[in-house]
Amino acid sequence: MTSFIVINGLDFNLFIRGLLVVLVGVVVLMGSTYLILATNSGFRTGGMLALTGFFGWMTIMGFIWVLYGIGLQGRLPSWHVFEINRGDLSSAQFLEAQELAGGLEETAAGVSSDPAALDAWFRAAEETQQAPEVGEWTGVLSSNRARGEAQAAVDAWLVENRVFGAGTYVPVAAFVRGGKDPRPAGLACGISKLSTWDECLDRAGRKLHSIFIQPRHPAKQIAVMVSPASPETLIVRPGEAPPVKTLDPDQPMYTVLMERDLGSKRLPPFLIMVGSGTIFAAFAWRLHQRDKTETAARAAYAAGKA
Repeated sequence: MTSFIVINGLDFNLFIRGLLVVLVGVVVLMGSTYLILATNSGFRTGGMLALTGFFGWMTIMGFIWVLYGIGLQGRLPSWHVFEINRGDLSSAQFLEAQELAGGLEETAAGVSSDPAALDAWFRAAEETQQAPEVGEWTGVLSSNRARGEAQAAVDAWLVENRVFGAGTYVPVAAFVRGGKDPRPAGLACGISKLSTWDECLDRAGRKLHSIFIQPRHPAKQIAVMVSPASPETLIVRPGEAPPVKTLDPDQPMYTVLMERDLGSKRLPPFLIMVGSGTIFAAFAWRLHQRDKTETAARAAYAAGKA
């Protein structure tokens, strides 16, 4: 019964006709090429030539996909939640999060347990555009696009798991640790920005260091702090603009700990490139062996005839 329901849900114009168009295009394009090769070189040789050309083209296409990160793609990089802490961050199971709590107490006393104090302290850092350093952790300012991506992952997880309703909490701060050594934002060379040769060479050196000296990616974690919004700021009166949400000082702070998953964006095209290249090499080698056999047979025939 399920099969009939699935078949009944297929639209002819969107699915059946599209499938037939693709099949006809493949048969006409590849079939016409094979027909020309088969009439000139024979059934088996023509098939090998056609398959060699096809897998050679697939190898080049896979290489282009891997080079530019386009075409068939695997999992994209994302953040995965592995722990959520409510209230006292020093009681977190993640040891590095406990170190963050201790570092916040040393850097700015009391901010690790007081969301209002942490919010005020981090806003001051936002105004100066200086990311605070707390031990191995580095503050992630709201102007950093990595903060937006991490905050979006936190929002989706909190709402999906019904920890908060949508828009009922306030982002407080975010800290990141691990990963590859970051390049300073000021080191950029290009037409749109005047830079010295020393800066460009330093950027190239850092890139080579990242590829050859530090080829593997160390684990990267981020801690995103949020706090419930004050109930008064969630009330929207008719005809008035929504009030600016502020955190509720009487509610505990939530710290969402996430780890970076680098994904496998280029893995599928890489496998296509390697697989197609292997098959292409096998067919090319077999054609080469066939040419050598035919050349030897012609030479033997010419010698016998002479």
